[in-house]
Amino acid sequence: MTKSISLNKIGAGYLWRFWFIAIAAWALQLFVSYALVEWHCARPQAFSEQTLQWLVGTLTIVCLATAVVNLIYALSYYRLLKQQESDHARETFMVAGACFMSGFLAVAILVQGWPSLLLAACSSAGG
Repeated sequence: MTKSISLNKIGAGYLWRFWFIAIAAWALQLFVSYALVEWHCARPQAFSEQTLQWLVGTLTIVCLATAVVNLIYALSYYRLLKQQESDHARETFMVAGACFMSGFLAVAILVQGWPSLLLAACSSAGG
C-alpha cells in the first residue's frame, strides 16, 4: 500500500531541502575536519593524535549518515513522484538531481574522512 501525498502542498523549499542537507553535511565534514587537524598540528599538546582521529572519525560517520539518510528520503520521494499519474517534471528533476548529489557527496565524505583515520595528521609530504 502506497502512501498518497499531496503534491500541491509541496513547495520549492521542500525540494531544495534534499540538496542543501547533503551539501551542508559535506561542507561541515570538510571544514571542521581540516580545522581540527590544523589546530592539532599547531597545538599538539591540546589533545592526542588518537583523540583527533576519534573526533574526525565521529564527525565523518555523523555526516555520512546524514547524507545517506537524506539520500533515502530523496529516493522515497522520487518513487512517490513516479507513482503519481500527473505531470511533475520539475519536481522529478529536482529530486533525481538531489539523489545523485546525495550519493556523490556521501562518497566524497567517506573518501575525505578515510585518510585521516589511517595517516598521521601532522606528517609532511615533502618537506
